[in-house]
Amino acid sequence: MSPSLRPLLAALSFLTTLPVPGPSSAQAAEDPGLFGRSFAWFPLAGLILGGLLAVATWLLGWTGLALPVQAGLLLLLWVLLTGGLHLDGLMDACDGLFAPVPPERRLAIMADVHPGAFGVLGVVLLLGLKWALLVQLLESPLVWMALLLAPSWGRWSAAWAAQRFPYGRAGDASLGSTLRQGLTVRQLRIASATMLILQVLLLLVRWESGGALLGPLLGLLLARWAAARLGGGLTGDVYGALVEVVELGALLGLAML
Repeated sequence: MSPSLRPLLAALSFLTTLPVPGPSSAQAAEDPGLFGRSFAWFPLAGLILGGLLAVATWLLGWTGLALPVQAGLLLLLWVLLTGGLHLDGLMDACDGLFAPVPPERRLAIMADVHPGAFGVLGVVLLLGLKWALLVQLLESPLVWMALLLAPSWGRWSAAWAAQRFPYGRAGDASLGSTLRQGLTVRQLRIASATMLILQVLLLLVRWESGGALLGPLLGLLLARWAAARLGGGLTGDVYGALVEVVELGALLGLAML
């Protein structure tokens, strides 16, 4: 594997279930900053995911299935391609962030592997809203833009939050903490430049694509609210929740136009 490709492949292997040759354990041990550098390519991984969903949408259009069924199958593929990674984070984040307890207790709740009522409700509502928005967007010429922009902005939000906020569990050796090693402002700049280019290009095609900016706007607000609830920092679960909420916001923004 070319060293220059390792961060991109690390992003794809972590964020998707695509059969890409991710870094081996030995490579990760030799280069502890590898996953942190992969944040630069999170939006590109989202764009690849969105491209696959757009192709699936085109294929589903030939099946003759009703739009609600097509939307359900598309959402199922979306979850399968990500392995439910971000939904798991959303569930844990909902359980912790909405609990009426001190920040330390919220962090402990989020570390618990057992789902709670807030988490289950959050996932059910989010998937239901995503399905409803996909049903509407499948009738719109903006659907392919929605499928490209929503996953890309969602993963940009995770890179932004990881770089801009301290990690919520000081001294913790969890997955979220490990991933942030090697993450600097340079990775955020690359990720932001990728999204700026993609968004501008699509704006030149159709100005309505700007509706997707509702997604990152909601993500910025959610990140600040979550950091306040957790004592100033964020965790890997919140990164996952951000991805899901930003995707939902981007779909909503485009569906309103």
